[in-house]
Amino acid sequence: MGRDKPLLWGRKATMVILILFYFCSVRSLYAEDSVDADRSPLSYSLSLRSEFEWIDLSNSLLNPDNLLERYDQRFESFLLGNARYRGFGGVVETEFRLGYEYLSGESLTSFDDNELDAVLNQLFYRSSTEPFSFVLGRKKVRWGVGYSYSPTDLVTQLKNPEDPDDRLSRVKGADLLQVSYLNGSSQVDFVYFPEIDWEFDDAFIGKNRFGMRWYQFIDPFDLSFVGTVDDDGEWAAGLNTSVAVGNALELHAEYLYTSENSRNYPDTGIDPEQYINPFFRESGDGVHDVVLGGQYTFENNLNLTLEYLYRSSGYSGSEFDAYYNRVAWLNDQYAQLVDQSPAVAGLSEAAMNFRVPQRKHYLFTRLYHPEVVRFVSLEMYSYVGLEDGSGLFVFMPTYKGSDFFDLYIRLKKFWGGQDTEFGLVPEDLSAIVGVSLYFGA
Repeated sequence: MGRDKPLLWGRKATMVILILFYFCSVRSLYAEDSVDADRSPLSYSLSLRSEFEWIDLSNSLLNPDNLLERYDQRFESFLLGNARYRGFGGVVETEFRLGYEYLSGESLTSFDDNELDAVLNQLFYRSSTEPFSFVLGRKKVRWGVGYSYSPTDLVTQLKNPEDPDDRLSRVKGADLLQVSYLNGSSQVDFVYFPEIDWEFDDAFIGKNRFGMRWYQFIDPFDLSFVGTVDDDGEWAAGLNTSVAVGNALELHAEYLYTSENSRNYPDTGIDPEQYINPFFRESGDGVHDVVLGGQYTFENNLNLTLEYLYRSSGYSGSEFDAYYNRVAWLNDQYAQLVDQSPAVAGLSEAAMNFRVPQRKHYLFTRLYHPEVVRFVSLEMYSYVGLEDGSGLFVFMPTYKGSDFFDLYIRLKKFWGGQDTEFGLVPEDLSAIVGVSLYFGA
């Protein structure tokens, strides 16, 4: 329900980089196309995105009287800069984000909040000396093959079924040192990606983490084995594969086992209609993740993506019933009692332990056409919990009349009764109007 604070590599340094990239990008608008320009060691781009969001807060059992203080209006604008420089015996790449966000809402009292942040999503140096390559810095690492969610993206989790394309560019890379060995159709990656405190409030390196991937192309299959381990002995291991069938069909699959389960579960041995805190318990079991999917592109360029997602850490039927009965009883107490503090404490605990996906079995479906009518693309996708049929649906047309800008509308609708997973989500419908401007080369 809350948002993580951004990891900063020095605000002053970041602002200097932003200013430099801004002037470089503006200058590029007036640069002439030439062979010399194409051979320039520096390439760069700058984009500006702004959007306004309106949210219809649902009458959710999890959020009576907007107890969670969810916003119902949001304005956000951010600059995103990318640059690539060939030099120093290799390549330096960076992605920075300078954003402003304003939130307002109604609860027992009106509230508003705003935040300005500057974040380096990526800044890394890459060099190659056959058959080895080296990467040092902050980088987004893509190991998985899934479209909506990739559990085998162990170094950087890039995918979220609610917004698989990360349209707001919030995903940050991992701080790492990577060494890769390439041999024909195979590759082996070794990664050291510690937890680093760049604000120097505590130990600079909080935890050491190590990862490995072995990739092999076995015609017609791409196959990868991945794994990570850290100082605490927690580890994860899995594999993924993909295959192209003809020119139109692609199939993929992923499996991951994780030794740690960070989720808390309702204690089914406790009567949910009692003020007992904590009501939730930890689980020491490991977690199995499975993704099975594929995509097909029709002759009219319509693309269909289907994925089945399974996560063993999801609530069982009895555990979800215990969760729902607990929240429903707390709502009754909240409405009836003069002293609401015990009910508020219980609802706050329930909200802290609610996160989608809450259960085990899901289906993701996406339809995309790059030009359903002239200059307009259309994306639609849904994410459905197979146990109770509740879910969400996104409808997003985008108008792109030139290379300079695009304009889009994004509607996201949740559905499901109050006794379903998505029926407990504090939002019912959200509508976004956004515009993106593109500068640079």
